[in-house]
Amino acid sequence: MNYLVKMTPLEPYAFGTDKTAAYAGADITGKSTYFVRSKDVPEQTTILGMLRYIILEDQGLLKPDYSYTPREKELMRKCIGPSSFQFSSTEKQDFGLIHSISPLFLIDGQDHVYIRNPFHNKGKNSYQPMVMEEAVIETSAGEIRLPANGEYDAKEGHGAGYYDLTDEMVYENLFQSVMVTGNRKNGRGANDGDCFFKRELKCLKEGFSFAVYVEADALPSDTIAYMGQKRSAFRVTAREAEGENLKEKVETAFAGGAERWDYALSDLVAEGPVHCSRFSIVEEKHLQNLETVYDEKQHARRLRRSKRQYNLVQSGSVFYGECPLNISNENCRQIGYNYIVRLGGR
Repeated sequence: MNYLVKMTPLEPYAFGTDKTAAYAGADITGKSTYFVRSKDVPEQTTILGMLRYIILEDQGLLKPDYSYTPREKELMRKCIGPSSFQFSSTEKQDFGLIHSISPLFLIDGQDHVYIRNPFHNKGKNSYQPMVMEEAVIETSAGEIRLPANGEYDAKEGHGAGYYDLTDEMVYENLFQSVMVTGNRKNGRGANDGDCFFKRELKCLKEGFSFAVYVEADALPSDTIAYMGQKRSAFRVTAREAEGENLKEKVETAFAGGAERWDYALSDLVAEGPVHCSRFSIVEEKHLQNLETVYDEKQHARRLRRSKRQYNLVQSGSVFYGECPLNISNENCRQIGYNYIVRLGGR
C-alpha cells in the first residue's frame, strides 16, 4: 500500500552533519568542533530509522533495555528486517513491512508539494532555467557547453530554497536557526577543558511538514516519533495515497522546458568518482549513517556511526543533458536515494 507520511516538528530540532561534537563510543571521521551545526532536513536513513521505530512501537516490540527473547527478535525481523541500512550493500536489504521510500519533500496545509529549487533556476520567484550557449567547446575532459552571457554568475551562487509545484513559486525562508549553548559532561570532550559548545537548532516554518511516500504493508496512522541529535518530537501521520508518485509530479511540472536538464530529486550515492560532462552545478556532502547494534551490552554503544564516510551529491544538483553518474545501486534507491528527474527537452 502507498502511504503519504507527514512528519511535523513539535519543537526545534537538530540533524547532524559531518562537523559534530565528540561523544562516548563514537568513531569520529568528520571534524569534531565546539560549534555543532544542523542540517535543515533529515536524511533518508533517518526517515527509515524513524519508520522502523514506529512500526515496532505499534507492534508492542520496543524494549529500552534491548532484552529481546529469540521469539521477539524473529517478530522484529519480520516487521523491520534483520539489520540497519548499509550503504555498502550491493544487494537490496529486507526492511520487513517497509518496501520503499520516496525522496524527502516539504508539504504545506493545502498539500502543496515543495522540492529543492533546481540549481540552474535563475528565477527569483518562478522557474526560469538558464540558457546555454549553442557553441560546443572541446576540452581535455571532453565536450562542454557554457551558460550564455549573463545567464550565470558563480559569485552570486545557484538557485536556492524550495519550489512549489502547484503555485510555481520559489520560497527561500522556510527554515530558521536558533543558537543554544551548553557544557558536555562526564568527560565527553576531546580533553578535560573541551566541554563548552554551541548548538544550532532548526525550526521549519509553521504550517509545513516533511513528507515522503512509503510503500508498506502497514503503518500507524497517527503517532509521535523522535528524530535527530536531540531526539526532538515529531507528529507522524500516514494516510493512503494510491496513485500518487513524487517523481511523476515533478516530471509533469517541468515537462515544458526547451532544453534537457537532469535534476537530482534526491541525494545521489554515486559509485566511482564524481565526474561531470558538458555542464553541471553540483554540491556534495559527507555522511556517516547510524547503525543499531542489538547485541551490544553497553547502552552508549547500541547506536554507533558507521566507520566509513560516504560522499553524496546533494539534491537540487543539475546536469545539462544526461546525468553521467553511476547511480545504479538499488539498495540506496529503495530508501529514497538516487532519483534523477528529466526537466524539459521532450
